[in-house]
Amino acid sequence: MISYPMPRFEQQKEEVLQRFNILTETRVADTTQTAEVASLAFDMPIVLVSLNQRYREWFRARVGLTQETERAVEDFCSLAQLSQSVFAVEDVTAEDYFAKEPAVAGPAGIRFFAGAPLRNPHGQRFGTLCLMDTKPRVLSERKTELLTNMARMVSNDICLRSAGRYAVRDLIEAEQDKCELFDLAMTDELTSALNRRSFFYMADREMRRRSRKPTPMTVIMLDIDHFKQVNDVHGHNVGDEVIERLSRVVCATVRDEDIFGRLGGEEFGLVLPDTDIAGAHRTAERIRQAVSAMRFKTKDVEFHITVSLGIAEPGFNERGVSDALDRADQALYRAKRNGRNRVELPRETLRVG
Repeated sequence: MISYPMPRFEQQKEEVLQRFNILTETRVADTTQTAEVASLAFDMPIVLVSLNQRYREWFRARVGLTQETERAVEDFCSLAQLSQSVFAVEDVTAEDYFAKEPAVAGPAGIRFFAGAPLRNPHGQRFGTLCLMDTKPRVLSERKTELLTNMARMVSNDICLRSAGRYAVRDLIEAEQDKCELFDLAMTDELTSALNRRSFFYMADREMRRRSRKPTPMTVIMLDIDHFKQVNDVHGHNVGDEVIERLSRVVCATVRDEDIFGRLGGEEFGLVLPDTDIAGAHRTAERIRQAVSAMRFKTKDVEFHITVSLGIAEPGFNERGVSDALDRADQALYRAKRNGRNRVELPRETLRVG
């Protein structure tokens, strides 16, 4: 269904939302290079940034792990959360607390274990930068200082990424609010066609475009025949269904660049850019036939509806679309007087090619 008569806006909105969706995907940010730098700096075969659950869902930095050893090493590194400062265990097999851990006794064969806390700007800990080796090691004082500084760098990186995610989320919500407000301000709630005010705004804008580069343009007024009887006999809920389905049929029949709006009740307007009277007549006939083919079912009966349509062509000296719509409305009421379920042309048009 056409929600906006100018596809440029809809396309722009889709592109913006697509960019936001890419930025907010739940996939993990793989920063393997962080672990690789630490591995080279400390000459350590295994490096893992061990994080609390909140950060673990979207940040990943590790090197030296295999599918077989990954889970055991992750669980082992979680033990580092108990330390509030930088630490180094030269040989974990000599420590009863570590010796029976699967990462030590199993295929990973961890022997050396060092780490430094990761903290946010408020000092709250959210993880550990872990260094491991399969042989006993001694971490020098200089290397210990380097580990502390590197942990601060990793902490800053993660905190900035986290802040960015929240900022993007706020942008998404703001953009969604703008789109929803646009829908509320510009479209008819029942049909998603343009409301009366926005229809005239878009139509007059098309008139201004046409004044700069004279091209054919036509307008169509459309009204459901005997619609009051539909409401009186079948109820207003069925009447709403009729209006909503008719709008969908019209939208499926016209082009993306055509401007379609609900002007009030069962009355609709169409602006057809770059379309002469003959083309407008063909479009109106397609709409009329498509609506006549629609069927509506209630508990008691099946019924159908028809529409009457009037066509007019704006003059090149007219500044707005109102005068042309008035002439199309007059043609519409001639269609009503002449039996309904028909298309009427402007009085000045004698023949359609």
